[in-house]
Formats: sequence, structure tokens, C-alpha cells
Amino acid sequence: MSGFVSGLAPHIQGLLELKHALGLPYKDSERHLLAFDAMCAQRYPGQSSLSREMAMEWVVKHPAEHINGQLTRIASVRQLAKHMASLGLEAYVIPPGIPGRRIRYSPHIFSHRELRALFDAADAIKDSRIGRQRHLIIPVMFRTIYCLGLRPGEARKLRRNDVDLARGAVLIRESKGHKDRTVFLSPDLQEYCRQYDAAISAFRPDRIQFFANRQANIYTSRALDGWFHELLDAAAPLIVASPASPPRPYDLRHTHVVELINRWARAGRSPEALVAYLSLHLGHSNTEDTWYYFHLAADFHPELRGIANTSIESIFPEAHHEIR
Repeated sequence: MSGFVSGLAPHIQGLLELKHALGLPYKDSERHLLAFDAMCAQRYPGQSSLSREMAMEWVVKHPAEHINGQLTRIASVRQLAKHMASLGLEAYVIPPGIPGRRIRYSPHIFSHRELRALFDAADAIKDSRIGRQRHLIIPVMFRTIYCLGLRPGEARKLRRNDVDLARGAVLIRESKGHKDRTVFLSPDLQEYCRQYDAAISAFRPDRIQFFANRQANIYTSRALDGWFHELLDAAAPLIVASPASPPRPYDLRHTHVVELINRWARAGRSPEALVAYLSLHLGHSNTEDTWYYFHLAADFHPELRGIANTSIESIFPEAHHEIR
């Protein structure tokens, strides 16, 4: 990304070059730094040091901004200040704890009945003049997120050549932690995706993205959220959720994890061993991140409550005996 025009532009470019040299995409931070650069160019033209006044103006909460988004936005500028300070340059580092602590979201774990209502609503989506072929894209995208336990952003960014419909293998590029991983489609989802690919290719034969918008680009997270709330509205009142924690697309991933481990427990299999492989499937760096999903959910197999509070790293070598 180019276009930095403030007095801080050389330092921002230097930070980005360093991050890219380390193999980090740094895309979200780059976007925030571009906005910070624009603010500095307008309000502090020519100023090449990062002052307290500049930093604290950036800290101010935007209208309707969630504190988690605010913290992420602030972290980018804090990182820039630390980079400048490491080079012996004058830079004010925003203190930790501003504006507060990150809010842990309480996920909505969908019941089977709620999932059925949600996907029935997706199947009933109509095409529109504004969102061409959305009736083809929406049912497949949300089923892919749920059935594979993907992060919504991972589904949005899938390329067509990432989805091997012959083998049923899906390559997830640059997921959290900047690592690639491969996940596998069930036979029914594999056939469902084949049918989708054939149908959408009639309209967008040269697309690069598996789910491409009208401009042949990746759908935005805002578009995905809008679709999801459209489905929730259509499925009401069959989906009952707390007003304080309305369901999000990410909750389909949480539901995938909870349902899968519950299924193992009910079948008499060993979640303690299998969860190590589930962690790899989800793109988690350790099994504690996977068990954390259970701390957020009220409805899971009672025998797993004790397991979820302990480390299971030591039994990873035995896990291959449980995979079939």
C-alpha cells in the first residue's frame, strides 16, 4: 500500500518494510496507519516526530466504534512509536491500558434447530440487481464456514485454485499466525461446492476468488455481516439469542468446535487425544486455544468440563491412535 504523505511517512514505510521482510502481511495495521498518516498530514503538516498530541488525538473513540476495534487501531500507532523509538527518534508511545480492556465476546452456540432455520433462510435467498448471484454464493459461503470451522475471513479470501474439488482439499492461506494449512471437505460438502462452482462459473468464468463479488474482488467483512443479519432476521423467532451478545458469523466456527467434540464424547471416543488434531484443523497454535471455546460455551458434554480446564499437550503423541 502506498500513499503516505505526512511527515511520518518515511517511518511508517520503514516499519512496513520491516514487517514485510519478516513475512508478516500486516494488512490491517497498514490500513490503520494509512488513516493515521492522513490525519497527521491534515492536522500536523510536516511534523516528523510522533508527539503526544498526535497520538492522543488518534486515541479518541470514533462514533459507534467498538472498544476492541479501537484497541486494534491504537495498537498500530503504538507499534509505530516503538519502532521509531528503537531508532532513536522522538516518539510518544501510547501507554498500555488505553482506552481499557478488550471485551471477551460470549458466543452464540447454535442448536441443530437453529442451524436448520439459518440454512433454510440461506437457501431461500433471492437474486437481486445489486447483489448478482448472491443466491448462489450465500448458502455455500456460510455452510463452508460452519462445516469446516473456518474463520469468516478465511472463507471470504479463498481463491478458486485453493479449493481442490477433485480431492476435496482446501488450502487456507495466511491464517492467524501467518501460517497455511489444509482442511478437507466431507463428500456431501465437496459435491455441494462442485455444484456451486459449476453454477457460478456460468456467470464469472474467469474469477480468481472462490467467492467473488461483482468487481471480481473479495467480499468485505461488512458484506458478510450484512448477509448474516439478513439470515437471522429471516430465521426469527426460531433463533433466540441474548441481546447483549447477538450471533456473529464467527459463532458458526464456535458451534462447529463444540458440536464436533460433543459428538466424539457421545460416541465414546477420546476428545483429549483428538483435540490436538482439531487444533491443527482450526489453525490454532496450541490446544489451549481450542479448549478455550468451551469456556465460552454453556452447552457441552459434562464430562469435558474437567478436561477443558487442564493442559492436554502431554498426550499429543498418542493422538494418532484416535484418528480414523
